[in-house]
Amino acid sequence: MRILHVVPYMHPSAGGPPVVVENFIRETKRLGHLSEIVSTPLFCQGDENALVQRLNELAPTSFVSPFAIPGLLRGPVRQQVARSVQNADVVHLHTLWNPINVLVRQECRRSLRPYVLMPHGMLDPYSLKVKRLQKSLYFWMVERANIIAARRLIYTTPEEARLVAAQFSSLPRGVVIPLGGDAPFEDSEQLAREFFARFPTAQNRRVLLFLGRLHFKKGIDRILRSLPAVASAIPDVLLLIVGDGEPAYEAKLKASIQAQELEGHVLMTGRLSGRQKWAAYAAARLFLLPSRQENFAITVAEAMHMGLPVVISDRVNTWPYVEDADAGLVLEEREIDDLGNRVIPLLRDDSRLASMGARGRDYARRNLTWSGAAIRLLDCYNEILGRVCIRNT
Repeated sequence: MRILHVVPYMHPSAGGPPVVVENFIRETKRLGHLSEIVSTPLFCQGDENALVQRLNELAPTSFVSPFAIPGLLRGPVRQQVARSVQNADVVHLHTLWNPINVLVRQECRRSLRPYVLMPHGMLDPYSLKVKRLQKSLYFWMVERANIIAARRLIYTTPEEARLVAAQFSSLPRGVVIPLGGDAPFEDSEQLAREFFARFPTAQNRRVLLFLGRLHFKKGIDRILRSLPAVASAIPDVLLLIVGDGEPAYEAKLKASIQAQELEGHVLMTGRLSGRQKWAAYAAARLFLLPSRQENFAITVAEAMHMGLPVVISDRVNTWPYVEDADAGLVLEEREIDDLGNRVIPLLRDDSRLASMGARGRDYARRNLTWSGAAIRLLDCYNEILGRVCIRNT
């Protein structure tokens, strides 16, 4: 099967969609299928050539203008999208609110190619409230047609599917495909030692981990508000913040840390990747994500794979998986102000933390893997194409 992934951005700083695309391609390639990427240089800062070169090692990749005008009947952007669509058996369109979606719909119709659309949480009520007027106008004028023409809407959790269905009618059929968070099968103690060697201030501390894009919706400010109470009860606690974001927001976080005199209890490392990222998980006692909105939160699945208990809000749509696994705590929005008081007993109970972590790891290895996600995705593609699913193992 030849699969075309169209996504407005593939830069690692853009968050979840690039991670999803890369893992889908990697796993479907292992199963004998070919993929291509069409994207744009959004979020790049002069490093787009290096990014394309790296992605080409995974699948043929081309970048087009991020500001393509859908009405253009000719031009290099349309020609590139047309060629890529014609070469594919099925097209997978990621995210909303970008003019490239219109080009994909038009070229798929012209070439008689089916496409699926993965909103990546962009139809969540919280997301729709951001720039509400612009999104409402764009939805009714442009995006609604793109959604309706999709052969399937692909959600990552039943909660995402429920939230979308509660707001919109006459939608295409939806399919829930949980994502993965596969961790390396290595000695966590060795990974932790490597982390402490690089960041010695974290050694012999009870580490709370936030890992992800630094953004207001992630609730890092909520963690910082709760930290003085936690530090008063547990003096050796350390909040480890791994990730980067807009410079202005990073500066705001640092100012809050300084204003609360928390410098001795917070370590900001910037974004870590590869082995260094897994080492950060291994060094922690507890993973925190009290987000105001989160579609799937791959980091929650990663933490569970690493045997790390999680404390999340019920606005993180993976919360039912955490509850099913009994892998941590799920706090309702009205309980968020009590975050510190909920964390303190956990940090004092190593046995409970170990049990939660073990249950989360077992659940994740059974239910939240990229290989499993790829198989479900291929089943969806084959159903659309009217093919009998024959899996290469």
